[in-house]
Amino acid sequence: MVRKVLISVDDSPECEHALKWAVSDFYKPGDEVHVLHVIPRLQLAAVYGAPPVDFLPQQDPVAYEQLIKQAEHFISDRFLSKLQGISPEPVVHIVKSEVDTDSIGNVICKKVLELNAAAVIMASHNKSRLQEFFLGSVTNHVTNHCKRPVLVVH
Repeated sequence: MVRKVLISVDDSPECEHALKWAVSDFYKPGDEVHVLHVIPRLQLAAVYGAPPVDFLPQQDPVAYEQLIKQAEHFISDRFLSKLQGISPEPVVHIVKSEVDTDSIGNVICKKVLELNAAAVIMASHNKSRLQEFFLGSVTNHVTNHCKRPVLVVH
């Protein structure tokens, strides 16, 4: 049976470090690597110029496509180049988040179960307590709610 590994990423150096660690210290030949990026709800709201509670994804499909293109670009530049030579070829998932404050964490937890992944690997972003209070912590949510092992890279 093929072991599936989910690596959650955003456009940050911390996630780049986590991916490097995953490849060098966790990956085994033959593992199926899945790279997941969740487009945050607040980013979508900013693009649409509306508060998050008023977010309607149908308002501007062009703006949503632009966010997808931006995600594809940074994933290609920052992450896929570090996964060259891995077989089978890594799978990239780009998902929009639009429901609640924990939605990024919920999306990650759901994707782990959907893939039946052996583990999820995430970066610690070292937010201050004040930032974490107002913005929340995706890593904290996933470590407390995910039904599979969560590896947090510091």
